[in-house]
Amino acid sequence: MLRAGDQFISGRSGGVVSAFYPYRGGYLGVAPAHIFRYSGTDVLRIGPYRSRVVHYCSDADMAFFLVLGQCEPTRFARPRLGDAELINSVRRMGCRVTDASWSIAYLVLQPGNLPGPGDSGTPVFQDGAVVGMLIAINLGTCRGTVITGEFMHSKLSEYARSAHRI
Repeated sequence: MLRAGDQFISGRSGGVVSAFYPYRGGYLGVAPAHIFRYSGTDVLRIGPYRSRVVHYCSDADMAFFLVLGQCEPTRFARPRLGDAELINSVRRMGCRVTDASWSIAYLVLQPGNLPGPGDSGTPVFQDGAVVGMLIAINLGTCRGTVITGEFMHSKLSEYARSAHRI
């Protein structure tokens, strides 16, 4: 069963799926759009499944793709100031939410345990819920930029309610 934090491959690049949202008998996966732009393809492999990006958000670094397989639906929450964890299928990294708005939050990352290549999209967890998706890091200041879980959920709901056809 696929879940938030699983890794995917797109072309010669890869990243992490931040969330899965129920959609028309399957699930919409969420990942950073920049990974697909760098890879030069909309096609990805995640676990035993092959998929294609169905939507790029125009106002955020997010791409949605459809998975017609078993996925664990993601529970979203608003980030709160304090301790959090970046968790993907390879590792866990402690962090701290230092500033949050409706759409963007900022993290302080642990020196010596920083995200690296392939960690884009890693979900940020607080109390078992996804509160954000890692989209950028500054190695010099050990800070990360996150799209909030609240914003992701809003965009997924908006897409699911629209008349998009796949």
